[in-house]
Amino acid sequence: MSATDWDEIVQEHRPILLLKPDVLVFYPTAGDPSTEKQILSDSKTFFVNAVAHELFSPLSAVMGLLELAKEGDRVQENLLKMERHLNRMQRILEQLILLSKIEQDNYQPFVRKVNLEQVLGDVVHEYEQRLAQKAISLALDKVNVMIKADEEALKIVLRNLISNALKYSKRAGHVEIKRTGDLLCIRDEGLGIPEQELKNVTARFYRAKNVRSISGSGLGLAIVKHILRRLNITWAIHSQLNAGTTVYLELVGVEE
Repeated sequence: MSATDWDEIVQEHRPILLLKPDVLVFYPTAGDPSTEKQILSDSKTFFVNAVAHELFSPLSAVMGLLELAKEGDRVQENLLKMERHLNRMQRILEQLILLSKIEQDNYQPFVRKVNLEQVLGDVVHEYEQRLAQKAISLALDKVNVMIKADEEALKIVLRNLISNALKYSKRAGHVEIKRTGDLLCIRDEGLGIPEQELKNVTARFYRAKNVRSISGSGLGLAIVKHILRRLNITWAIHSQLNAGTTVYLELVGVEE
């Protein structure tokens, strides 16, 4: 993907956050862009505080539900609620372990030729139940190309991006996944991200104000950022409040 191609996307789709392997560039709707060096490790103090806060909420809920269950009050219902909270804690811890692994200097992605359409099909299949629950229509265009990628890392990236598109879509909304040149585009028509917050959405545990009532750890885009930096891949996020979000993902080593 040439710089000229990214320039065209940036000019057409402001506000947009462009994430290159070495820098993040935020282009507001109007005015000059701001550039920030991309680093792998966020503030350790912030990280510890954020982890404690993120795990404290479901843990407190489980403890309260456990007391109710011990008293015989709606035991089955409370057990199911406890299970959901514990599953959330497990997902958070799994993602933290993954982040830690990616940040190690000896982390080496296993890059090989991967059939993008097959990988996308596998990942989309995992979300069939959620699509049905929210009555979301998903259009997956033909993307029958081979690319160079670490298949497991790519699946983690796609899971996070597609999960976000579904999570922040309105009921009976629409999500589109298509290839445009050497880019993969994942677009939703959901809540969108406030412009002043777009530049922060890839920080660990950061969640925009308009989605904080929706369950989530705030780790998904941080994981995507770290993986794609390790794979030396450029990507971008364009979003408008109440209009939706589009993620542009560079495809490396495309073979027709």
